[in-house]
Amino acid sequence: MIVLNIRLEGKRPIYEQLYNGVVRLISAGELSADDKLPAVREVAKQFGINPNTVQKAYALLEQAGLIYSMPAKGSYVSGEKAAADAVKTEALKRTERELRFACRAGVGIDEIKSLAEGIWSEERNGDTDD
Repeated sequence: MIVLNIRLEGKRPIYEQLYNGVVRLISAGELSADDKLPAVREVAKQFGINPNTVQKAYALLEQAGLIYSMPAKGSYVSGEKAAADAVKTEALKRTERELRFACRAGVGIDEIKSLAEGIWSEERNGDTDD
């Protein structure tokens, strides 16, 4: 059973929270290649949300190459390389959006480099608070 944290009253759309939750589980290794995801109706019932919301998240995960669906059988995590590549691609897209925002907000390249190097060092040494 996978554990997803969803805030129904949060600012982020629920489908986006579901999507991000599955991405986190895949990138953390808690979901592996060919692991079955819970059925759409099961997730909808668990959180008291519309099944279409869950289906939207699953469709986005499939478009990103993170999962695949088999008719009448369910949705499964894609092969490890495909999932890892999709997570990396998604991380780069998000980083690009955030960098553009930072640039528009007047953050300088030296500040960005310093932040990136600090994060890189922490992650490599396992010194994160996350």
